[in-house]
Amino acid sequence: MDKEKKYAICLGRQLGSGGREIAQYLSDQLKFTFYDRELLYAAAARSGYSTDMFEKSDEEKSDLHSFISHLVPFVGTADFYGNRVDEDFLFRILSETIRGIAAEENCIFVGRCAEYILREKKDTMVSVFISADETDRVERLCQVRNIKPNAARKLISTNDKRRAAFHDFYSSAQWGRATTYDLCVNQSRLGMEKTKEYVLEYVKKRFDIE
Repeated sequence: MDKEKKYAICLGRQLGSGGREIAQYLSDQLKFTFYDRELLYAAAARSGYSTDMFEKSDEEKSDLHSFISHLVPFVGTADFYGNRVDEDFLFRILSETIRGIAAEENCIFVGRCAEYILREKKDTMVSVFISADETDRVERLCQVRNIKPNAARKLISTNDKRRAAFHDFYSSAQWGRATTYDLCVNQSRLGMEKTKEYVLEYVKKRFDIE
């Protein structure tokens, strides 16, 4: 690992696959700074806009119709462009934030099209997608969120559609498709702990980490 360079891991995931837990594990083991919702706060801090704005336009909150209208209500204290802000503008800020962070420190990003935004960092970025069998995803959500199986299935369907819509709108690649990522892993095949170890080993080999 070249200490003069900054490395990034971009991890996409299906809801209930345990992707966030795997990302946190990689962050802890490699001492990479972790960014999931933290990225929204970083974008707000760097831009001067309210965090609420980025949350409204985030991958898990945006509905398909919002991509057509491209407009979201402004919520915040610093209004530079009237009382409505274009979602494309917010995504550009988010992209600039991701690029800025990736240039400053070793980091791991969860979702939010990071692998596409950092696609030029071919030697210093690894993209991973975590999936799992539906039965395992439903079981995990029932435990983590204390909901019934039917509610978990509905949440999975809605959430995955929103993540895919967000990703595919801004990226030229397809969310969850193998050709979009360096590594795709079905967590159900190895189980959580072995999947963590497997992905970590892959990242270490890619970045030449001892």
